[in-house]
Amino acid sequence: MITPSVPNPTDVILGDGILYKDYGLATQREIGACSGDSKLSVSRKFNHVDYNGQYGDTKGLKYLTKSQPQLTINLLSISPQNLSDCFAGLTLNDQATYTEITESLDITNAMYWTNLTFIGERKDGKDVWIQLDNVLGDQEKIELALKTDNHLITDVMFTAHYGTTTPTTPPWRMRYLKA
Repeated sequence: MITPSVPNPTDVILGDGILYKDYGLATQREIGACSGDSKLSVSRKFNHVDYNGQYGDTKGLKYLTKSQPQLTINLLSISPQNLSDCFAGLTLNDQATYTEITESLDITNAMYWTNLTFIGERKDGKDVWIQLDNVLGDQEKIELALKTDNHLITDVMFTAHYGTTTPTTPPWRMRYLKA
């Protein structure tokens, strides 16, 4: 008989959380309600130093050449501000009776967020943070699926970018809060 391994509550992350633009800064703003799954993915590429006569990869000769963090959410709060913030290149033009959203072909530094922070909870009640730096909502496709008798949810993908003064510092982190 096999005795199962019971998980430690400090190691179990629950899926719900709150998403913030520029968390901890004067420009901090809660993005609003999300629905469904969110996903952190860090695409990584490794290379290996090859040499004549090798049978396979050799310990100590592998190195990382790319690490690209992205966070994907299902946005339920489809406000004009959220559309402009979450999809790079969209601009808002407030009129007397409406707000118009148009697309610009320029991606400016102002469109990058200082950080994107997802604050979730572990099973033991303590917070866990996923934070991306220099974030741009650079999803290639804007898709708003308008369905009869249903509400709109749109996928938004954010990509973290390396800083111009910190090109070797990965622009993401996770924090498991202790208190």
